[in-house]
Amino acid sequence: MRKVLFICACSSKIGFGHLMRCLPLADELHNAYGCHISFAMKSDANGIAMVREHGYTVFNPIASTDFFDYKHWLNAAIVEVKPDIIVLDIRDDLPRSILSSWRACGIKIVTIDDPSERRLDADLAFYPPVPQVSKMDWTGFSGQLYTGWEWVILRPEFSKHSASKNIYDRLQILVTMGGSDPAGLTLKVLAALDGLNEEFDTKVVLGFSFMWNAELDALLGKAEREFTILRNVSNMAEVMSDAHFAIASFGVTAYELAAMGVPALYLCLTEDHAESATTFEQAGLAISLGNYATIDFAGEFIEKTRKFLTDKNLLQDLTHKNNTLIDACGARRIAQTICEWVGENERVART
Repeated sequence: MRKVLFICACSSKIGFGHLMRCLPLADELHNAYGCHISFAMKSDANGIAMVREHGYTVFNPIASTDFFDYKHWLNAAIVEVKPDIIVLDIRDDLPRSILSSWRACGIKIVTIDDPSERRLDADLAFYPPVPQVSKMDWTGFSGQLYTGWEWVILRPEFSKHSASKNIYDRLQILVTMGGSDPAGLTLKVLAALDGLNEEFDTKVVLGFSFMWNAELDALLGKAEREFTILRNVSNMAEVMSDAHFAIASFGVTAYELAAMGVPALYLCLTEDHAESATTFEQAGLAISLGNYATIDFAGEFIEKTRKFLTDKNLLQDLTHKNNTLIDACGARRIAQTICEWVGENERVART
């Protein structure tokens, strides 16, 4: 039984996108290949609970006012787990040198969508088809690189595309800004939608770590429109399948919506997300407004939303293209690639 340690970043502050793609990969490695799975995460209680619901051990730093040594903590987790494989899905300052030390001990390193120099010490590196990958300097990389729509990791529930919706019915808008919505984008979007006079219905999904409940209650109390609020949704694919289009924070949700055939208007939390979102625009899947800090919610946002509401040809074209690129089998492909690669290296070592 191979042991796999996932080092994953998630919290109410940064969101849960990294964990939402690590868990399907962990499940695939465990269920299809019999791997023993553990997680090491600097996370809050919500992230830890999600991992434990899948039946996996979680190593989490004990809250303390003392100085926290990130590298020492990870090395302690590795000593306890003794992993054959480490899967990294993080965006922090963990140095490249520590990966070199792990590889020197015979541990295989897999990175998921890592823009840092750590990727150069990975054995396998997987990326969605974002423009950043081709701009990176890969000098010194001796591993194997995989990039494309086929390597996008989604939960199994998104493997079934929704049936085509009639764009001439009353339009259904889905608003979803991730597990915690750290920038309060839900509030900005609902305030803008409340001023529209077109006919449509709106469902708003709030994550389990939504941070703006008091502000939302105040907004809803004064709103002219009626908004359907959904909390702690467990059937996100089903909710998405009812939507004609979505207004969403860019991240893992963007790939989920594409798999479900739902066009979207994206608001991006970072410049990195804004650059990644251009891939969706170029593929004809969505419209991106770029970094949320530069968006004029009373101007450009209203204009683009009205475009979705009134231009049936645009909506039909985007819906069709969204149904063609992502099959939600990325976790299966990556798990198979990891295990076949490790198995081949073990065979070569024995001979």
